[in-house]
Amino acid sequence: MAEMVVSLVIDQLLPVLREETKLLRGIHKEFANIKAELESIQAFLKDADKRAAGAEGDNSSEGVKIWVKQLREAAFHIEDIIDDYLIQVRQQP
Repeated sequence: MAEMVVSLVIDQLLPVLREETKLLRGIHKEFANIKAELESIQAFLKDADKRAAGAEGDNSSEGVKIWVKQLREAAFHIEDIIDDYLIQVRQQP
């Protein structure tokens, strides 16, 4: 009788574990995509900073300055989201 109960629990647990595995794989892929995007942003920002330093007083780079500011803010926002996610994961039993 106890063996039957354990068997039922296992039957219910396996689909949950499979779904959790799929979710974790999906999250891993998404984090890899986010990392690639952040690396691109980082490279752009580094290049933009070099150009801005070389073109001081040049008003034509105002659009680039605004874009750089927006990219930095987006990167900080992404970092906050990742931090919130990691906090939630650590709080789960």
